[in-house]
This record gives sequence, structure tokens and C-alpha cells, in this order.
Amino acid sequence: MTLRHMRVMVNGRRLFFDVEGVGLDGRGELDERPTLVLLHGSPGNSDHTVFKPYFHRLADIAQVVYLDLLGCGRSDESNDGHYSLDRWADDLVGFCDALDIDQPIVLGNSAGGMVAATYGIRHPEHPAKLILSSTQARLDPVRCIEVFDRLGGAEAAEAAKEALVESGNGAAFARYAEVCMPHYHTTTPTTPRNTTFRLGAAKVFHQLGGIWHTMDFTAELDQIRCPTLVIAGTEDPVTPIDDSRDIVAAMHQDLVRFEAFDDAGHGVWIDKPERAFDVLRDFILN
Repeated sequence: MTLRHMRVMVNGRRLFFDVEGVGLDGRGELDERPTLVLLHGSPGNSDHTVFKPYFHRLADIAQVVYLDLLGCGRSDESNDGHYSLDRWADDLVGFCDALDIDQPIVLGNSAGGMVAATYGIRHPEHPAKLILSSTQARLDPVRCIEVFDRLGGAEAAEAAKEALVESGNGAAFARYAEVCMPHYHTTTPTTPRNTTFRLGAAKVFHQLGGIWHTMDFTAELDQIRCPTLVIAGTEDPVTPIDDSRDIVAAMHQDLVRFEAFDDAGHGVWIDKPERAFDVLRDFILN
């Protein structure tokens, strides 16, 4: 089955998705390729387009599915204003069921990694593999502020503190976007952001006391039962590499593989694409 640019009804709401690559390779003997589902971060402020065009590089070995989470991008809003990691994780199962996707490989970046981990915890038999990229099991604002201070000095540290600890209002996050986000990467991204802003999910996830600030599933990570790749950059200020080390330490060591990327920031394929896609290809295929 090859699908493109569609919406599917999941738990009463329509979720938007796009697809690159084929599920069945008809060259020679019919070969079924794995399905790689990509989960974006920053709910409300981001959507599936953050993965484009980078992940077309994997379309020769997998059917690559780009998904907008509920309340994000081109998907429907929640019908009751409720968003949670649990709900997004359960929607992922419903999405796969609706499209007859069996044993997906799920890659989540940033907040998408939080959703992917929650999915692995709640539905341990569902995924074939997980890829947790530039993510965390709990927010440690002090850790973030320290890295912002190292990378961007006092101005970036103060902006991060105001957004993550003190106010978390719209003005604080506008300042954060201006002063802090330029330090997310060690190189300049080659493609412009083309995301659709959605206020409802953004507020529920980012506001003080919201999902990001209150989550902590560290103690549940040992419930994940599938092979898991954790990738992180040493220069990531928003999900510092120690967050990934915490995730790895909490998981079953025979299931987890950790790859740290020197001189890379948030979403390592942006700063180190050659090594990142070599690592991803190896994990998907082996």
C-alpha cells in the first residue's frame, strides 16, 4: 500500500499524514519494507514538515510516514481541549490500526520522543523498534539553562529562565524563540520552517504546569520491550545530552543503543546528516 497526503479518522478526529516510499518493493521478489513513523516535537509550534526533506534519504529502505499529532499541523483539534502524552500515544496505535500498519518503527524527536517513549511504555508489544531523538523523560530547567548559558551567554540563560521557570507566557516564549532557539543547532538549517501554529496544543504542552513541566516517566522506561535507539547531540540546550543518558540508564540495557553526536544540537541529522543517517539506516535494517 502506498499512500500520500491524506487524513484518516482516529478516535473520532482526523489526523493528517504524508508518505514517502513504498511498503512493497516489486523489483525482483516482492519484499515488504518496514514502516517508519515520524513524530514531530513542540506540539502546536511544529508539525511533520520539520522532517522534510531530510528523511527522504530513508525512503529506499522503508515506507516513511509523516504524521501530524492531534491538535498540530493539519490534523484536527482535540474535541474536548484535552491533550496528553497518553492520548497522543494511544492515537498512534489507532492510526496504525486504521492504516493496517503492523509493527512500525517509530521515531520521535524532542516532544515526539516523549510521545514515542510513552507509546512504548503503554503498548510494549506494538512497535518493532523505537528511536528516541533529542528528547527527555522529564524536564530539568536548570540543566537547560546551564547549557544555554554556555552556548549563548547570560542573555540566552535569562531568556530560558523566564520561559521555562518564571512566567512561561507568550511574551516569554517569543523572547525565547528570538534569543534561545538560534542555539538549537551548531549549523544553519538548510530548509526554512514551514510549520502551522496551533494555539490549543501549544498552550497545553508549553505553559507552566503543562505537559512538558509536569511529566516524568523515568521510572516507567523499563516497561519498553523493543530495541530502542537513543540519539542526542552534545550541544543540545533544550534537551541536553544528559537527559538522553538518563533515559538510557533507566532502560533494559540489552534493548537500548546510545549514539552521542559531538558538535551537534537538537535533531542530530541537521548538524551531522551523514553520520546520523548512517546510524538510522543501520538500526532500521539490522
